[in-house]
Amino acid sequence: MSRKYEQQLVTAIKEKAYHTTRRGVDIIVKPIPDFDEKGAMDPRLLKSSKKMSLMMKFMPKSLMKMDSSPKSIQRLRKIFNHVDSTEIISSGFKRDNRTVKADDGYEIPISIFKSDTPLENAPILYFIHGGGFFAGSTDVVAEALKLFVTTTNMIAVGVDYRLAPENPYPAGHNDCYTVLKWLGDNAEAIGGDARNIFVGGDSAGGNLTLYCSNRSLEDGLNLVRGQLLFYPTVNMGGVKDADTAFSITDIDIYPKHEKYIKPGIEMFSQATNSLSDLLGTTEVMTKYLTPYMDVSKDSPVTFISSGEHDFLTIESLAYAKKLNQLGVETTFTYYCGLGHAYLDHIGNYPQAEDCVADIGEFIKKNRV
Repeated sequence: MSRKYEQQLVTAIKEKAYHTTRRGVDIIVKPIPDFDEKGAMDPRLLKSSKKMSLMMKFMPKSLMKMDSSPKSIQRLRKIFNHVDSTEIISSGFKRDNRTVKADDGYEIPISIFKSDTPLENAPILYFIHGGGFFAGSTDVVAEALKLFVTTTNMIAVGVDYRLAPENPYPAGHNDCYTVLKWLGDNAEAIGGDARNIFVGGDSAGGNLTLYCSNRSLEDGLNLVRGQLLFYPTVNMGGVKDADTAFSITDIDIYPKHEKYIKPGIEMFSQATNSLSDLLGTTEVMTKYLTPYMDVSKDSPVTFISSGEHDFLTIESLAYAKKLNQLGVETTFTYYCGLGHAYLDHIGNYPQAEDCVADIGEFIKKNRV
């Protein structure tokens, strides 16, 4: 299948990008490539949002309730596990599915993506999918990983960690860290370079990414060359300070699109309150679940990307500010017109393709 947009829009995003400061953080703003109204929703997202809005008019509100009941989890998994990307890479790569053994004997599924012409001693992007800790899979972000390996000839590895609530915290977190350690020991065997392991993740996967980085530092392993966080969950415990303070007025919203933009922001602001129940723990005020509360000056070089209309952007900016204050080199890209989960939309949104290109450039710049 082909992209649902003209390729020139990807180029336009790069050409229109500019630097500014937001909430004390230097950011690279990525404007909507073909619509200039301030606070507007991207036309492609708007089209799908209108369809969703129409469906939700006839849907009982109870169906969107997020809790840890089996019925709720089953319903929400159908939504979160849906592959929303459009296939644009159908050849030139291989996907090798295998497992890594956890300490308790569980076989953790992983997927190794390589192009047909991989680099020798290639940098490795270890990518941890999102899904609120209870849903999602590598399949959801597979198109992004296929695009990454075919355009960079580097290696990508996805992990399908155990999901809550059936597997309470720290099962999923430990699975992700186990695979990181396995990569440290087996990078050469899969054609990669153990000195150049970059860990990345989206949403809940960003939280799991920081868990891996922090544990690696804590254990003195220093396995992570760089970390990439996409609209990450970094303040699950709700630390309140001047940098995390949030009001809907902090977000630019084009009046004509308000009825499509605000519901998504409000839904995510409420959903974060349920994560501790889903994970089966009350111990959220630790750096492992709320990494914002304890940021290390030894954190690896960091890339953060988030959308203009994502509730989590505020805490992402707050986290970036702490990293900057500690002297950790941090790049922050800010996509106008988008909300959450745009990496799931390769082939649908030109911004998703642009973001994958940024991942490749970040790794090239920061590898040994």
